[in-house]
Amino acid sequence: MPLAARFAALTPHRQGMLAVLAAAVLWSSGGLFIKLVSLDALALTMWRSLLAGATIALFTRCGLPDPRRAGRLTWALAVSYALMLVLFVSATKLTTAANAIFLQYTAPLYVLVLSAVFIAERPSRTDLACVAVAFGGMALFFVGRLQADDLGGNLSALGSGAAFAVFLTLLRAPSCGDRTRPRAMVLGNLLLVAGLAAVNLGRGSAAAFTPGLTDFAGIAVLGVLQIGLAYVLFGFGIAHVQALEASLIGMLEPVLNPVWVFLALGERPGWWAAAGGVVIVGAVAVRTLLSERGRSAAAREPLLVHAEA
Repeated sequence: MPLAARFAALTPHRQGMLAVLAAAVLWSSGGLFIKLVSLDALALTMWRSLLAGATIALFTRCGLPDPRRAGRLTWALAVSYALMLVLFVSATKLTTAANAIFLQYTAPLYVLVLSAVFIAERPSRTDLACVAVAFGGMALFFVGRLQADDLGGNLSALGSGAAFAVFLTLLRAPSCGDRTRPRAMVLGNLLLVAGLAAVNLGRGSAAAFTPGLTDFAGIAVLGVLQIGLAYVLFGFGIAHVQALEASLIGMLEPVLNPVWVFLALGERPGWWAAAGGVVIVGAVAVRTLLSERGRSAAAREPLLVHAEA
C-alpha cells in the first residue's frame, strides 16, 4: 500500500500526531543549518521568515492575508507567532543556547493552564505526570549548561515559551478554522519580515544582512523546510490533537537537534543530554501509547453496547 494511502487510512488523531512529530523533526534541523549560515540572527530570521511565509502560502493556497480584513483571532495568532520567534532569536543573542531552548520549552506548563481555562481541554493525571517527567528530562538534558545570569536573555526565552503556549492554545480555539491557521502564520512571517527589514536597514550597511553564495542553501532549507513546511504540517496536526499533546511532542525538537549536529559535524552530546533525551522520548511515547489505548477502548465501547442490545 502506498505511503499516502496508509496515512489516509489512519484515524484523524493519529494523522495529527504524525504531522506534529514531522514538524518537530523539521524544527530540530535548525541547529545544524544555522551553523552553516554566516549571517547573524536578525538577518537570518528576516530571510528565513520571508521564505517561510511564501512556502506556507504556496503549500496551503491560502494567499496573502489582507491585514485590514484580518480578524482578531488571526491577528492574535500572527502576533503570538511573531513574538515567539523574535523573542527566541533575542534570547539566543543575550544568553546561552541551552538557556534559550530550555526556558522556551516551559511552554507545556503554560499550556496546562491556558488550554484548561480558555478551550476546556483539561489535563488528565497521565498528562500531568508526563509533563513532570518530560520537564525533568529536559533539566537533565541541560545539566551543567544553564546559567543564572543573563537576565534579559532568560526573560526573552521565557517570553518565547509563553508566546508559544498562547499560539498553541489559539490554534485549538473552536473558531480557528483550516484557513485561519495558515493565513495567520503567513501574516506573522510578514510582520517579522517588515520589522526586521527596518532594523536591518537601520544598520547603515547592507553587508550585515546580505547573504553570500554559500549562505543561500542554508537559508533555503531553514525557510522552506525548517519553518515553512514544518508549520504547514503543524497547522494540520494541531487540528486533530490537543494543545498539550502537541506541546509535548514538540519537546522532541531539542532532543533531536544535537543528533543531527552529531551525525553531520561529529559534535557529541554529553551523557546528561543523552539521558535527558531518553527520558523525554520515553515520557512522550508512554503518554501516546496510553492515550491511543484509551481512545481504542472508547471506540470499542459503543460497539459492545450495540452488540449486547
